[in-house]
Amino acid sequence: MKLLKASEISKIVAKSDVIVEIVEARVPLELKSETIERAAKRFGKDYLLVLNKCDLVPRNICREWVEYFTSSHGIATVCVSALRSIGVKRLKRLFMAMLKGKDTLNVALFGLPKVGKSSIINALKGKDSATTSPYPGSWGYTKGITVYKITPGIYIIDTPGYIPFDVRGLEALIRSRPVELIDNPIAIASKILKLVLNYNEKSVKRVYDVFSLDPLEILTHIAVKRGWLYKKDREPNIEEAARAVIRDYLEGKIRFYSLPPTRKLSDSR
Repeated sequence: MKLLKASEISKIVAKSDVIVEIVEARVPLELKSETIERAAKRFGKDYLLVLNKCDLVPRNICREWVEYFTSSHGIATVCVSALRSIGVKRLKRLFMAMLKGKDTLNVALFGLPKVGKSSIINALKGKDSATTSPYPGSWGYTKGITVYKITPGIYIIDTPGYIPFDVRGLEALIRSRPVELIDNPIAIASKILKLVLNYNEKSVKRVYDVFSLDPLEILTHIAVKRGWLYKKDREPNIEEAARAVIRDYLEGKIRFYSLPPTRKLSDSR
């Protein structure tokens, strides 16, 4: 699994006209890096923040995130769902407006693994050119720096995912390596389940048909229901269940999203 190096970021930014950082609309603050924004400012490049997978978040929450970033931080922000083709035409119009007066426009896409960079490229092109996958390190993830022609004069620079030093915690951990290679998946899945249960207890029940506030009980239920048992002693293979939870979270099957700092969690339930 190739990750973008810090030394490569400056080189790409210097050669680009527009810098686009892509995060998931579910957890934008946990995925946004100051590294890319600072690099864009240092080289005098236009910077745009894209909140992808907005179909997994209520529209009003997306609007509030846009308002938060634009008003509180002065960052141009748009909501997009590459999968549902929401906001894609608007994004393309923005690029076409930036192209005016220039022969070419080079747009560099940055983001942590599996935020949907390649999916956005495919949506902009209108056909599958960049391979995609919801899981880090699996078939379909970006292996190197690739340039795609979107329309005459507009070129997208697709980059491998990166894990910047200023992005830490759960999101960075589950995106930094293939799910199969994550150390202690039970602990990671337990953190995910606690996070989701704190957001809305019903979210876990909708996906796994179990009502419990204990992550280990939930993992045990998943393992038993799916027949994931060790051959030797017939005990539930909760490690396999934990990896399934991590995959479901990355794929957006488990309903969960964070709120702008100006909102309370109880307001959105």
